[in-house]
Amino acid sequence: MNRCVLVVVLVVYVQVLRAQEEDSVAPEVSRLCHFKKPLQDPTDVDGDQYCDCDVHNSDAGLPGIKIDCRKHQLGDVLQQHYEQLPQGTTHLDLSRNGLTLVPHLIGKELIYLNIGHNQIAAIPDKVFTNVSLLEELDASSNRIETLTTDALAGLSNLKKLDLSGNRIGSIEVNAFSVALHLNVLILSNNSLGTFFNRTESDLYLRLGVTNRLAVLEMERCNLTDINLASGVGLERALLGYNQLQQLTKLPKQLAHLDLSGTPIRSIPAKFLPHLLHLATLILQDMPILYTLDQYALYGLPRLTLLNLQGSRNLSTIHPHVFGQNVVRNETDTVLERLILKGTNIRTLNSTLQFAFENLRLLDIRGAPLRCDCELRWLRELPNLVTIGSCAKPNALRATVFGKVQPHQFQCRAEQFWIYTVFNVLLAILLIVLVSIGIFLIVRAIRPKPHVQLRMVGAASPYARVTIEPNRAEVL
Repeated sequence: MNRCVLVVVLVVYVQVLRAQEEDSVAPEVSRLCHFKKPLQDPTDVDGDQYCDCDVHNSDAGLPGIKIDCRKHQLGDVLQQHYEQLPQGTTHLDLSRNGLTLVPHLIGKELIYLNIGHNQIAAIPDKVFTNVSLLEELDASSNRIETLTTDALAGLSNLKKLDLSGNRIGSIEVNAFSVALHLNVLILSNNSLGTFFNRTESDLYLRLGVTNRLAVLEMERCNLTDINLASGVGLERALLGYNQLQQLTKLPKQLAHLDLSGTPIRSIPAKFLPHLLHLATLILQDMPILYTLDQYALYGLPRLTLLNLQGSRNLSTIHPHVFGQNVVRNETDTVLERLILKGTNIRTLNSTLQFAFENLRLLDIRGAPLRCDCELRWLRELPNLVTIGSCAKPNALRATVFGKVQPHQFQCRAEQFWIYTVFNVLLAILLIVLVSIGIFLIVRAIRPKPHVQLRMVGAASPYARVTIEPNRAEVL
C-alpha cells in the first residue's frame, strides 16, 4: 500500500515538474486571430487587436489560414513572448508593424513570412528554428547590418529570401549554406560594394550558396566587380545600377542578364563571351553608353531580346555588331525584339538586315529617326512591327514609321533631282550671262579701231596749227 502511494506521489511530482518546465518555455496561445468576430470589427471589448485571418484550402486540399497583420502595430505584443500560430497557418504578414526584433514564432505549417518594412536591426541566430517548413521569407526594408552564419539556421526548405533595402555591409562565411533549396536571393539596395570588392572569391564558395540558386538580384549595391563563375544553376542575374565596367566571371548557363544603369561607355567586342544560353540582355538607362562596337554581341546565338531603352546617348550600332554577317556569314541570330526607345539612334545600316531576319518587334519611340533611303530596307522587312515615328525629313516628321510607304524613303539626291538639274542649269545660265556682261562692259570702254590717240608736244609736227587768212588776198 505504501509503495503504491509512493509511486502515485512520484508520478504526480514528475507531472508537476514537467508542467512547470513546459509553462516556463511554452508560448502563449496566439491572439492574432479571433474567428468568431467579424472582420470589419478588428478590436474586441477588451481592446485587444486582431489581424485579418482568412481560411482557405491549401495545395494539399486541407484547410489553411492566411493571417494579414499589416499596419496593426503589433510590435510590442509580438516581441514579449513566443507566438504560437493557429493550427494550419500557412501565410503570415507582419509588415509595417514597427517591429524592432524578429518575433519568435511557432508554426509547423508556415510557408510564407513577411517581416518587411519594419525597424529590425538584426536577425538573431536560430530565430527561425520553429518554422522549419518556411519556403519564403521577406525581410526587406529593415535596418539589418550583418547577416551571421546561423541567422537562417533551420530554414533548409527556404526557396526565396528577400533582404533588399537593408543596411547589410557584411555577410559571414557560409551564411546561406543551410538554405539547401534556395532558388531566389534578393540583396539589392544594400551597401555590399566594399564587402565584395575587397575579395575576389566566388560568391557561391564564400557564402555557401548552392547551385540550386536560379535568380540573383544585386542592384544598387555599389559593386565594381562580382564573381559568379560557380553558379552553374544561375539563370537570371540582375546587376544593374552598380559601378561595373566589365564582367568576365559569369556562369555559362545564364539566360537573363540586366546591366541597366552601369557606367559603360561602349560595348566592346565579345563583351559577354561564352554566354551561349543568354536570351535576354537588358541595357536600359546606360548614362554614358555611346556605341555598340563591332562583334559586341557576337557569340550570343540565343539572344532574343535586346533592351536599350533610355540609353539616351547611344547613337551608333556597328553594322557588324553581331559579326561580319555578309562577308563571312558568321552570325546566325534569333533576335526577335529590339528596344531602342529613348536612344539617340538616327539610322541603322542595311548590313544589319541579315541579323534582323527573325526580328518581330522594333521599338524606336523617342529616337530622332531619319527616314531616308538608308532605312528603306527596314521598312521592307515583311514580318517586322515597328513602333515609332520619323523625325526627319521635315516632310515625314511625326509620321508613324509603319505608315510611311517604301517609295517615300528617299534621300535628298533621289527626292529633289529635278531641282538639282534645274539648279545646275540655272548656274550655267548665270555664268553665261555674267560672262556676256563682262564682255560687253570691256568692249564698251575699249577705243574704236580707227581712232588713234597720241601724245602731242609743243615741238611736235602734229601740234595744233593756226591758219590765218592772207592779208594781200584780203586787199
